Amino acid sequence: MNINIDAPAILTAIQNHLAIIMFDTEGHVIWVNENFASAMGYQTEELTGMHHRKFCLPEFAASQAYLDMWAGLRQGKAYQDKIVRVTKDGKVVTLEASYMPVYQQDHVEAIVKVATDITERERLIQQSTTDLMTMAQEMTASTDEVLASSNHLVSNMMSLNTESGKVRDSISSIQSITSVVREIADQSHLLGLNAAIEAARAGETGRSFEVVANEIRKMAGSSKESSDNISIQLAEVIHSIVAMTNQLDTVTKQLSLNSQAISELKKAYQQITVTTQELASSI
Repeated sequence: MNINIDAPAILTAIQNHLAIIMFDTEGHVIWVNENFASAMGYQTEELTGMHHRKFCLPEFAASQAYLDMWAGLRQGKAYQDKIVRVTKDGKVVTLEASYMPVYQQDHVEAIVKVATDITERERLIQQSTTDLMTMAQEMTASTDEVLASSNHLVSNMMSLNTESGKVRDSISSIQSITSVVREIADQSHLLGLNAAIEAARAGETGRSFEVVANEIRKMAGSSKESSDNISIQLAEVIHSIVAMTNQLDTVTKQLSLNSQAISELKKAYQQITVTTQELASSI
């Protein structure tokens, strides 16, 4: 389907929806539409003859970049960028603008600027990046706390593991002592048995000695039984300590892996912060 729309209709649509202003080659306003005047806080009649510098921040108006921009426009070079300008009441606004040289008989006769006010959009973007950066910083701080707690827990688990090893060594030493006690009990039992034999040979005169020998054997038997019971109990304790140590090793390794994961997460949050800062700087 062919649609024929004449140029005046197109120009009318552009004027109705975009901010447009025209300058002579020296930078003075020669025409402006209502949209541009309204965006800058002026009446259209106030702008005629006003110099372009009036809309700029003082530091930009006095810069070499400003002179270069206008020199390029006079030479027929178009200019497009996101720019910052100042309204009548001193408010700073952000515009997406295109400066286009207008030719008349092979030379630049005027400069047309078409702009869109993107101040609110820029504010929302800036606010979003600020919120994102704040969130990333808060997340980084939270991961720091979790990482510190995790590292502290790992340290405590390792200390507990070390202490359980010391307890196991101490119990092993006690087992050695019970082995000595058992040997002494065996020797005492043998000594009591020998004494009983000698007392029997001595007859009536050795009866009192036989009583002592029997007591020695009883004590030896009791000591051996107690030593055996202690050894069994110590063996059970060592078994429990070994099981606990293995569990501690497993938990410690898992905590170490968690700490590494948290460290990687912290790096990711820090990268988000850096990226957001770069994004905010480029806006």
